[in-house]
Amino acid sequence: MTNINTLTIENFLSDSEIQEIEEMYKNGEASLKIDDVPEIPPEMNLDRTANYWHFDIYNNLRLNEILLLKLKKIFHKDLYVDDCHILESFYPYVVHTDAVAFDESINGHQDGTVQANTGYTSGWTFIIPLDTYNSHTIIFDQEVPLIKVPCTWIQKENPPILDSISDDIYEKYLKRAISREEARYLSIEEIFPWKKGSLSATSRGKFHCSDDFIGNGLKSKRAIVMWTTIPTENFNG
Repeated sequence: MTNINTLTIENFLSDSEIQEIEEMYKNGEASLKIDDVPEIPPEMNLDRTANYWHFDIYNNLRLNEILLLKLKKIFHKDLYVDDCHILESFYPYVVHTDAVAFDESINGHQDGTVQANTGYTSGWTFIIPLDTYNSHTIIFDQEVPLIKVPCTWIQKENPPILDSISDDIYEKYLKRAISREEARYLSIEEIFPWKKGSLSATSRGKFHCSDDFIGNGLKSKRAIVMWTTIPTENFNG
């Protein structure tokens, strides 16, 4: 059986492999989807949260070699990539999971998350920064595979207050991602630095978010993101 554990692998992609992927992107081998999550403050003057540049990993032999074959060797031989894209992020994503695409509490918004097909269970979210940025992904211990955002989880499940996140950590990483009150219910498992070629792997059902990279002086950041599934019969939930 398979446990969906959190793992960081440095230098998962070499500079030359990243350059190959960048050439695929420049050559028009990725299709654009705009994510316009309605949580951006008007004063930011942004018309989107991010661009998703989608690749067809199963019809791109070289991308399959660079990414999928290596991932299968490390994580699961029957790993399936439901979605592979370059995330070009302009505004920090709030705390969320990647296991479901819809939550009624987000103004009925449905995001780009691809949900598991019949017979499959959500596996890992993989993040591979395409450059080194003064930014981080914050991964929390709490795993709720059928809920999108913390406010819904708190309302439905009434979890205990933990008060494990200090004011300093909240101000440094989370002030754009979650209210101070909702953060009282969460605890941090890992803070993943965006280092070129490193890989972050975590359960799609775990809460996670971006830090305040805008506050760090960045206008955008880019990474390969993959949402994966594995056969349900192999899942150890």
